[in-house]
Amino acid sequence: MREFLKPLLISILIGISLQSYSQDITPNIKDIHLDQDKVNVFLKYVEFKHSIDPGGFEGWKKDNPELYLKEMWYYTESFYVKRDHFNDGITLNEGSICIPRFESSRKQNEEAMVVLPGFRDVLILMPTNNLIYKPN
Repeated sequence: MREFLKPLLISILIGISLQSYSQDITPNIKDIHLDQDKVNVFLKYVEFKHSIDPGGFEGWKKDNPELYLKEMWYYTESFYVKRDHFNDGITLNEGSICIPRFESSRKQNEEAMVVLPGFRDVLILMPTNNLIYKPN
């Protein structure tokens, strides 16, 4: 009987410890640093998305400063352009990239490459598990 109690007690303690473990994965807002040049390029997408909110974009931005930073991070930092991946094609204008269009190509644990026909550059999406923010 005693041999049965020890593994049972260990299993119960492990179960309790797993249930009580929590990790705050919400980023500290102070850790989000935006590149102003990128913000200038991609701001139009966030402005358009929130233009129908009460008070328009400026009202939304004022009422949601942390969400604004997270969304701007998403539009500016959740991907990058790998230049000259192909020998032929035209150069991709980063300002033409509305990143939510490519969410279906994003992978959970690894970068995803998106080939855009006619362009010499490719779009590289950060893995979902590395995102600070992802829109619904």
